[in-house]
Amino acid sequence: MTPRSGRLEAVPYSLSRWTDVPSAKWAWFKEQLVAGKMQAFDPRTAVPEWWSLKPEDTHSLVFWTKDPRNLVRDFEAIKPYPIKLHVTLTGWEEVEPGVPPADVVASYVALMANRIGKENVTWRFSPVPLLPAHWSSQKSPDDGSWFSMEGLALYDRFERLAGLLRGLTETVYLSFLQTNDLVQETRMPAERARVASMLTMVGERYGMKVLLCNDDTSLGAQTLRAHVITRGVCVPCEGNPKPAAEKCGCAIMVDPFTINETCTMGCTYCYAADKSLAPKKRNSTKGLMVVK
Repeated sequence: MTPRSGRLEAVPYSLSRWTDVPSAKWAWFKEQLVAGKMQAFDPRTAVPEWWSLKPEDTHSLVFWTKDPRNLVRDFEAIKPYPIKLHVTLTGWEEVEPGVPPADVVASYVALMANRIGKENVTWRFSPVPLLPAHWSSQKSPDDGSWFSMEGLALYDRFERLAGLLRGLTETVYLSFLQTNDLVQETRMPAERARVASMLTMVGERYGMKVLLCNDDTSLGAQTLRAHVITRGVCVPCEGNPKPAAEKCGCAIMVDPFTINETCTMGCTYCYAADKSLAPKKRNSTKGLMVVK
């Protein structure tokens, strides 16, 4: 059977919403590049099929990662492809033990930005860390006390990271914690709005447009307007023809993994999967159905 063409069907390849391919599954992906094809799920059908990985058949490769070092080291293998890079960098060492230090990640981002253009690099401060000391939901957002010492901890962390990534990207996406079995979002809507507004102002000082991921619906339209917060689409529908869109506005992308084949980095918080999933399901690339 001839593999389907992402370019002809105007479908990018997501690598990957459910796992950090550049860090945790890179050996697997290099094998697929050599083979010239991969199994991936079309979200419109939820059926795994073969998709061509020949450069002429590929719409684009959309990488999501906390550690882009393998993209730098093996850049020649992916150089023929249109590339979009989304780097998650939160400095949340408390729950991300496998993530390299922020300055190391930034150094690799710098190399990638130089190779693919900063317009193709996106910083994801996502999820916005829930620090041991943060805004108290008991404080009134109207009496000025929201800008507390606890708030300054998050402010300082974001500004430090913005300094490391200055000039390497034009866009920052925020989202707050989604459902997870170990870590829950405890900040009230007023707190989240204050945080997003503050980070927006910091980002502007560093030449970055800060957007709330359109998939994060925790803040209403009236709250967004009041705090001058703008929503954004992480993967816009680009190309001719343009890809079909998901409900959030992102392009529909095929993905080689599902929630049952998630990352091995061991973060306490991960929006993609709960720790309650069996380890063999979280850490395996062998669960993909075989398409003959």
